[in-house]
Amino acid sequence: MVTTKTNRCVSRRLLLAFLASAGMAGAQAMPAAAQTGTRMPVAGGPASSFGLDGVKLAPGETIVSSTPMGGETIQHGGGNYQIIDSSSVPMAGGASMNSAMPEMSMMPQSLPMGAAMGSYGQPGYATGGCASGNCGGGCSTGNCGGDYGGSYGGVNACTGPACNPYLYGAVDALYIRNRNVDNFTLSPNFGLNEFDYELGGRVTIGMVPDCRNGMEISVVAPINWDSQNTLTGAGIGTFLATRAPFVAGQLSSFNNATFQSQRNEAEYYSLEANRTLIGWEVVKLLLGLRYINYDEDYFYNSTSAAGQGLLQSSTENSLIGAQIGAEMTYPLTCKIWTDFRGRGGLYGNFAESTFQVDNAGATQVRNFDDDVQLAAAFEIGGGVRYYFNDDFHVRAGTELWYLNGVATSQGQINPNINLQNARRIEANDDVLMVGVSLGAELKF
Repeated sequence: MVTTKTNRCVSRRLLLAFLASAGMAGAQAMPAAAQTGTRMPVAGGPASSFGLDGVKLAPGETIVSSTPMGGETIQHGGGNYQIIDSSSVPMAGGASMNSAMPEMSMMPQSLPMGAAMGSYGQPGYATGGCASGNCGGGCSTGNCGGDYGGSYGGVNACTGPACNPYLYGAVDALYIRNRNVDNFTLSPNFGLNEFDYELGGRVTIGMVPDCRNGMEISVVAPINWDSQNTLTGAGIGTFLATRAPFVAGQLSSFNNATFQSQRNEAEYYSLEANRTLIGWEVVKLLLGLRYINYDEDYFYNSTSAAGQGLLQSSTENSLIGAQIGAEMTYPLTCKIWTDFRGRGGLYGNFAESTFQVDNAGATQVRNFDDDVQLAAAFEIGGGVRYYFNDDFHVRAGTELWYLNGVATSQGQINPNINLQNARRIEANDDVLMVGVSLGAELKF
């Protein structure tokens, strides 16, 4: 269905060699005809039957054998074509048409000498003739060119590359780490660990109706991170403090505690729809819309003689905006290629936050706020592909994702607890995610 990249390189070289041979054949045939007195066919007129009856011979010369070139004539696309045997065509210097232009079985009778070879209908390079008689003067639809055995990337003698519509689907397993914890803690006695690598998935489905323009949809399934730590013992302290009008007793559950735990959770997923532009089958440019969701929750629990305490900070970020991107490939061998994947966009971040403090079963603070702010997102990735054939390849690579202008759960926390805590959302943090990917792509 789709030609291999090796075939594309070889076929382009064969096409150039073919055109060069054809030009030399035409150039040599003219002097030969002039010497023998044979008239050349006039452009637009019927092709003359070839014979040796009128050839003037020098003293002592004789004709050993001759093969007439006349044969049946067929009509195709408004032109007359005469069936000939390529081995019977004499060439200057004793070369035969069979050695210069293999497999040429049809020649338009109205074709002038020196016309572009793409109009001959040479199998593997062009599949018909031009309406104007050559490829330089414009073509009728479907007459000039066609690919050289595949569905995209073929050489069209008049219009350049030709292809058939195709679909593609890609699946990537993601192993991503969120670098946002930064050993955050509200206790001097213990803290949180960094997020571990977590599994996720990415599915991409696209179509290319022609060689250049297409569209695709890509979804990153939810990736969840979780970091937690606990401490049991006597005299566990806290960084929380009160500020007027609060008094120290309103945080009694967090002071001199016998048990404390901290937990941070995060979730990421995205959906994007892009218009694509394919260039030379090694560059894909993207322009589209994208939705990114990033949420965080932080929980700080404490137990002391005064009772149980809880501090909770939760944020939700819904990023909606436009992005541009590019994917590029470069061959190392015929089957092994490197690639680059990049995305970048500006978004409106519809951010929300909830902040709550409970002490000894009584709620001390509970605030909610939302806002719309400008955010940005970037993705960079690189990897190596192995092509089993032009329809199927596997890929392994690295990923780096970056969000800027988002609200994080830690960013809403001020250890000095008062009635104003998190009453106004803070959405100016950034999040860095790194990891690896392993996937496959199929064209059909």
